[in-house]
Amino acid sequence: MHRLTITIITVLLVASSTALAQKWEFGAVGGASIYTSQTATSGTASADAGFKNGYSAGVLVGNNISDHVGGEVRYLYSMNDLEVKSGSARAGMSAQSHAIHYDLLFHFTPRNSRVRPFVSVGGGTKYYRSTGNETAFQPLSNLVLLTRANEWKGMFAVGGGVKIAVSKHVSLRAEFKDYISPIPTKLLTPARNAQLSGWMQNFVPLFGIVYTN
Repeated sequence: MHRLTITIITVLLVASSTALAQKWEFGAVGGASIYTSQTATSGTASADAGFKNGYSAGVLVGNNISDHVGGEVRYLYSMNDLEVKSGSARAGMSAQSHAIHYDLLFHFTPRNSRVRPFVSVGGGTKYYRSTGNETAFQPLSNLVLLTRANEWKGMFAVGGGVKIAVSKHVSLRAEFKDYISPIPTKLLTPARNAQLSGWMQNFVPLFGIVYTN
């Protein structure tokens, strides 16, 4: 596991251990990771640049602020390879991301309900990291270069889901998140005279299990 991932999980566990006397939730989630792409252009040439579909896994620590409002600190690891494609031409490079954010949750039922639908909104930061090897010749390099690099980006997070209690302390959870951040141009580097900018959406359907103390 990457050193950054271990550090983040350790910080979350240490921070949460100081609040065991309160009503806190500790959970683990996993699911798919699906990105929209942006179009790189240079003159009349164009290509779609972004990330391939992949998977996500993460942890969360949350608590109830009131009967209907809660808050969560979340960490999510995602594996999505870089990709640039146009027609039959395409290039790829392995990559990953680490998202850290805080969400407010607005529940439609009180905290003691067995079924609790909710919507969420929040924000934080996302660390993009490409791990593959650069090549001497890359298809579509006149538009986008897939570069081995690291980059931090600010991020918005919106979503919704449902919590279903299966016992006094354990609940199951299903949700859909939309992570919105600027395109990481240090990894997807526009070629000279090419244009590539805008925002990317990362759609993440997640399923998980939560323990409430």
